[in-house]
Amino acid sequence: MNLIDQIEIILIIATMGLSILLCALSVSAYRNSRLKKMIYATIAYSLFAIFSLSQFYEEFVLEGGNEAHPSLITDIGIHSIPLAILILFFIGIVKKEKYSNSPQQSSMIP
Repeated sequence: MNLIDQIEIILIIATMGLSILLCALSVSAYRNSRLKKMIYATIAYSLFAIFSLSQFYEEFVLEGGNEAHPSLITDIGIHSIPLAILILFFIGIVKKEKYSNSPQQSSMIP
């Protein structure tokens, strides 16, 4: 394994670790705030983790001389994950939250 492959694997592992951490933080933020936007972020970070895991598997496991060729369905599924992530982040940013008009909230508004 050359230096470029090692750097690539380090980057993949770092991406996977960061996406797992951000997923956990998003779950915690959702539990505290109950904002539905956090659900989209949690799903997107989870997809990043899955995508990074598949990249790690492809680069580290399959390149060990026993390289198997993934099927067309696997290729399409794996490469559609970044598109799904972008769509989820877009929905999370654009979607408006519905707030209830409870007496406590309306009394706080000047």
